[in-house]
Amino acid sequence: MSRTAKEIETTGLPCEAQNGETIQVVPKIDVTMFGKFTLKQEGMEVPHAVSLTGRSRRLWTLTAYLILNRNRGVSAQELIDLLWPEAENDNPLSTLQNNVSRARAALAELGFTHAKVIIHNEKGYYRWAPDRETQLDVEQFETLAKAALAEEDMEKSVALAQKAVALYTGDFLTESAAEFWCINLNTYYRSLYTRLCRAAVDRLLKLGRITDAEKLCTGVIRLDPAAEEFSVFLMQALIKNKNPKKALEHYDYIASLYREVYGVSPSAELEAQKALAVQEIYGSETSEDDIQTFLLEKEQETGAFCCDNNVFREIVNLHVREMRRNDTPAALMIVRLANRSIDPEKRAVYMKQMEVTLLNELRAGDPFTKVGANQFWVLLPGATGENGGLVSRRVFNRFQKEYPKSGATYTFKSLDLRHIHMRAEEKATEKTERRKA
Repeated sequence: MSRTAKEIETTGLPCEAQNGETIQVVPKIDVTMFGKFTLKQEGMEVPHAVSLTGRSRRLWTLTAYLILNRNRGVSAQELIDLLWPEAENDNPLSTLQNNVSRARAALAELGFTHAKVIIHNEKGYYRWAPDRETQLDVEQFETLAKAALAEEDMEKSVALAQKAVALYTGDFLTESAAEFWCINLNTYYRSLYTRLCRAAVDRLLKLGRITDAEKLCTGVIRLDPAAEEFSVFLMQALIKNKNPKKALEHYDYIASLYREVYGVSPSAELEAQKALAVQEIYGSETSEDDIQTFLLEKEQETGAFCCDNNVFREIVNLHVREMRRNDTPAALMIVRLANRSIDPEKRAVYMKQMEVTLLNELRAGDPFTKVGANQFWVLLPGATGENGGLVSRRVFNRFQKEYPKSGATYTFKSLDLRHIHMRAEEKATEKTERRKA
């Protein structure tokens, strides 16, 4: 709808009207809601960041909500329910009007022109700046992201995705992420961001733009270290970019983070990328320094040796052969998680807690392995079934000290490896005799 010069509010920014008369135009407002909540009027040098916590929480929450819903009028009751969802107030409308006045005053203090009408009230409905253009980063992001996902041309799709990703500097209104009116929006934008980045990385790798894929993955991981699939993508990109050592460095970083913060181990996909990186480094021609690093890098480390089932079996067989020659004792300690009816995630956490305990409490080099979903088998060279019980108590005490609030329950059993070996040989002999008979 066209407007005359007199209908346009004065702001100090001149513009030439059709009839030659100089009029003043309303400057647009730029708002960000990813990460920090900021507002910037055209002509300002820097945006103003405002907090959605503290004493001014309600007036800025009111402002943010009106900006998000600026295409419609918001009733007074809707705002009252938003700002005071549980409180009983004798005069809620008066309290709301007071907060609206405070919000207008705060905007004026920040330098916004005509702040008294920037929050507009008409017949009991409030609207944000109906006579001004407001650009909102979350809306720009959504438009670009959807366009990128719909675009079939990979180069154009990636270009749109990169513009969208640049806008996503953090989750939606981080300070209010737990508020009921923010939860769904927070989840929606995070989901869209993840879906967009997943598609963009896939296309970048197909286009051979490996460095761009690395940058995109690094940005996602910086915002959300728990987004493990992007650690997998990053390692893939680094390996393709002839940088397997950096891929291993990232694996070490993320594996340590998962262990210390989340209490879980890396996924099979990450382990597979680690194996590929190792193969790239040591599977081709290597320098003498690489060989020395591979052989000696663990020399200064203390703690037990966690290995897979196949390696553990080979180590046990070596000790069995040693027993045959020198009658050297060894014990096998079985650690079993006894908790029943627990979900897989909790079981994984409990098993990771015990794994860390074994690594720290057992002697340097004592091998152990995870068997199934709820057991660890530990080889104790030089121990017998009897004194293996001392090790069990030591491990149990260390676990209680390290994880006093853990809900895990474990059982320990120590077996003399010589007895196990003798019994295995007896069974093998019996089987052979039955076949002969």
